[in-house]
Amino acid sequence: MSFNTDISTKLENSRNSLKKIARNDNTEFSKQSVLNDMEKFVKTVNTMDETVLVPCRLMNLPQEGDDDPFSLFAMLNDLKTELLWAGEAEEQVERGRRISDISDTESDASSAAGDSGIDGEDERESAARSAAACRRHLRGLRYCLRNLTAAAAHLTRSYQEEVGSPV
Repeated sequence: MSFNTDISTKLENSRNSLKKIARNDNTEFSKQSVLNDMEKFVKTVNTMDETVLVPCRLMNLPQEGDDDPFSLFAMLNDLKTELLWAGEAEEQVERGRRISDISDTESDASSAAGDSGIDGEDERESAARSAAACRRHLRGLRYCLRNLTAAAAHLTRSYQEEVGSPV
């Protein structure tokens, strides 16, 4: 199997995994996998959506820190949508809809994909630097997803306590 075919196969498998996450199919990943964290985040936000039947009631919840519960609810839903449908989210920006700001990592990724800026640099060195940057960003993404998942679960519990439904 050639290098390009192998990459294409891996990309297609990754796309299928993300589609399964979006459909909430039962798919198992390593507990340390970013896909596992993405799946937990999406499922937790979906549970939050199913639980919070009247989002305006979130305005009655006590505010913790700078984020009010209603804004947190909206932000978590926006992030889930952006995570699952990034291509469509970019089209919505072009149509004038508000979408969360693109992170600095996108510019990092585009610069890592291009010329390294060092004349004569070996492709393996450039690939090694890009792989290290990718690993660093994946660790950061896993950390962020875990915190956001915890925030969605906390918001769900707080809403349930407010409306008096079983936790």
